[in-house]
Amino acid sequence: MEKARSFGPFEVRGELGRGVGGIVYAAFDAEHSRLAAVKLYTSAPKDAKAAIGRLRRDAQAAGALGHPNIAAVLGVGDHDGQPWVATELVAGVSLAQVLRSHAPLPIERVLDTWRQLCEGLAHAHREGVFHLDLKPADVRLTPAGEVKVVDFGSWHLKALERTGPGPAEEGLHYRAPEILAGRRPDRRADVFSVAAIVYELVSFRKAFPGDNTTDVVRVLSRCEPDLACLPRTPFSPALERVLAASLARIPEERHGSFEDVHADLVQLVREAVPRLRSGGEAQGPPEREELLATLTRARAEDRLEEALEGCRRLLELDADDEAARRAQSEIESVLLDREVDGLVGMALAYAADGEFALATGIAEKVERLAPWSPRYLQLQVYLDEEGARRNADRLVTTAREHLAAGRAWEARAAAQDALAAMASHGPARRLLDELSATLPGQAAPAAPELPPEPEPEPEPAPAAEPPPPPVPAAEAPPPPAVDPKVAEAAGLSAVALQHFLKDEHDQAREAVERALLLDPANRRARELQKILRVLG
Repeated sequence: MEKARSFGPFEVRGELGRGVGGIVYAAFDAEHSRLAAVKLYTSAPKDAKAAIGRLRRDAQAAGALGHPNIAAVLGVGDHDGQPWVATELVAGVSLAQVLRSHAPLPIERVLDTWRQLCEGLAHAHREGVFHLDLKPADVRLTPAGEVKVVDFGSWHLKALERTGPGPAEEGLHYRAPEILAGRRPDRRADVFSVAAIVYELVSFRKAFPGDNTTDVVRVLSRCEPDLACLPRTPFSPALERVLAASLARIPEERHGSFEDVHADLVQLVREAVPRLRSGGEAQGPPEREELLATLTRARAEDRLEEALEGCRRLLELDADDEAARRAQSEIESVLLDREVDGLVGMALAYAADGEFALATGIAEKVERLAPWSPRYLQLQVYLDEEGARRNADRLVTTAREHLAAGRAWEARAAAQDALAAMASHGPARRLLDELSATLPGQAAPAAPELPPEPEPEPEPAPAAEPPPPPVPAAEAPPPPAVDPKVAEAAGLSAVALQHFLKDEHDQAREAVERALLLDPANRRARELQKILRVLG
């Protein structure tokens, strides 16, 4: 299949990832000035029209849900007979990336992720939309801690994939037993899949392990998950009970809906708070137990700067407090991820506004912070490709100027340079095709230099009739007046960014605060303020 350059209005800018089911591209919709993630389902047989049609319908239905925990669908279509779905490009990381990193999420973050999944999927179920193929790669965590579900509708293609004794397909470990048995699934199948993901987030072990398809299917069909291996948390044993109720092999014994799961999670946290406040079963000085309870509540409510201060105070009491040191490391990791994601989002916004140099400067700061971050690598791929596209655009403009002046060979050379800068550049390719019809393939021969001929004397111009008086034209409306405060705020936000890029955070904060006093709606100052708050 020919490599796709665009999907409808979405121009491919790079590849975000690929798996058994398809390829995910980063793309840009110029008409609406927005980035998108486009998944091309390469595993879909081209003659499976019914399944492909159902995929499109379900994707469109998911896009119409309008829930903050479900990624917006921006478009659907097909390329070379295979379907694609474009969704909003969600900043952050997938749960698959979290699990591959082997850096455990705080248990409070796991519970909050579970809660948001319940709220988003309960809304989808009420609208008659089921996912039925949930896996960690389909759940993304944004820098602000928001959860987004993607990839609705792909279940209808799974039934067409071959199964056998080979390595287990990525989503098989999370699939409800009734689906494997060929029974018609309902909302309880999604309840099971989410619980299997949560089990793995807590334990970093699969609830239903197996090295190949046969083993995984056998375990899912016959065995219950091993809850005894889960690490003890401040929410044990209630957490294990809720997981067991969602992972029941028989659907009738399972939570009947995400509303039921959500109610159990609320009750679980409510019961844990008094125990945490009083110190529970832990042994130690009252001051330490009070700090631990405060730290746990702050993390559960996503007040991470306050939680980090609690870790520092615990370490002042006992420098060897391993639990406080581990919590501090986890919180600092989350804050770094949020800072990186915020910076990447800011860089993309500046690039979309045409301020490429500033976007590149922000990317350099991200590189200093987290050079191996997947978000930084994706940003760098985008900026590299955007830089190549801009260079190719400039060369095509030069080529057309040569062509307009009659310098066809120079035009051809500039168009070839544009294609060398970006092989997929459509305007350069079209210009070369246009020139190939008028120019031979070999290089142009050098023209001999001749002495310039003397220019003839200019003849006197005949007397002209006086021009008619000009017709008064309607005066153009004056440009709208710019509020001096808004203009000054824009200048201060630019100054703040320059301080920030030089790691002069105090000066950046001062400039941001002055900008927002003048213009509270200044978008760039507000974005930078969010990042500076993450830094503390």
